[in-house]
Amino acid sequence: MNSNQHITDNYENNVDLRLDQADDAASGDSNNTLARIAIGSLIGAVLGGVAVALTIKGADKRVDQTIKTAGNTVKDVAESFNQSVKDVGDGIKNVAVSVNDTVKDVGNFVKHTSVDINDTVQNTINAIKSTAMGVNDIVKDTAIVVKSVNQDINDVVKGKVDVANSEVEDQTSSSSQKGNMPNNQIAYILVPLDKNK
Repeated sequence: MNSNQHITDNYENNVDLRLDQADDAASGDSNNTLARIAIGSLIGAVLGGVAVALTIKGADKRVDQTIKTAGNTVKDVAESFNQSVKDVGDGIKNVAVSVNDTVKDVGNFVKHTSVDINDTVQNTINAIKSTAMGVNDIVKDTAIVVKSVNQDINDVVKGKVDVANSEVEDQTSSSSQKGNMPNNQIAYILVPLDKNK
């Protein structure tokens, strides 16, 4: 057994060999991930600047400028990303509100149209029903009037025929006294009707 083996055994016992670290980073908040990237970039720029400053005399100003530029770039990217997320969120919110308002407007319009159609149908049915009842009453009244007029005409014609028959009988009895008149003659009488009755 060598001395390195003991250190390796301890190291293996202390190491957390998690395989789901990528899932944790992917499931984290995007702002947290962006902050980690920004901090990592900033630390890398600082370490790179320090290394260059140590090797080149007078480069400290350039390193300082590079670090500031890197920091400003990270800050600008974070701000741009934040603004993009806000714009997308506002756009989705506006679309959702607009869709909601449109659905409400369409629903109210359909409801009012349905009520109007229902009222129109009910009024039409009531008018048809009323007209049918009126027509039925008129037909009944007309039938009664026609029947009454027909009965009156029959009574008038019958009365005139009865009068004519009695006159014909009277004439036949008086003509038999005269001689040559045949007994089987039929007499027709025209009866004038008053148009106003």
